Amino acid sequence: MSLNVLLRINSGFWLTLGLVMLLKTDVVNLWIGTEKTMLIHSIGIILVVNGMILLVTSLRQQIKPHEVMFFVIVDYGWSLLIIVFISLGAVIVDPVGIRLTFVLALLSAILGAFQFRHYKQLIGRA
Repeated sequence: MSLNVLLRINSGFWLTLGLVMLLKTDVVNLWIGTEKTMLIHSIGIILVVNGMILLVTSLRQQIKPHEVMFFVIVDYGWSLLIIVFISLGAVIVDPVGIRLTFVLALLSAILGAFQFRHYKQLIGRA
């Protein structure tokens, strides 16, 4: 799979997740088992912005290695953040929310791993 396609898939992931957090905050709060509306909105905005940056980057012919590494760090960082939220038991407390967010964290880590493979190719260490 080309890097451009992978970045577009990742963009779709972040845009969808961010828009759900922004537009369906009550549903997200219900799934995770808490009332963290401001937190959900803030994270949703960040995810939408990241998705837009990914989309713009994916439309270019030449993608720089440091851009790819940024997205790898964001994907792995999101996965780590979800694990921290689950572990704290203060943000994600509902068993369904724990399972759902864990799957999202796993998907994010997988996308990050695929992007890291492209990063290694871009810097010549494949």
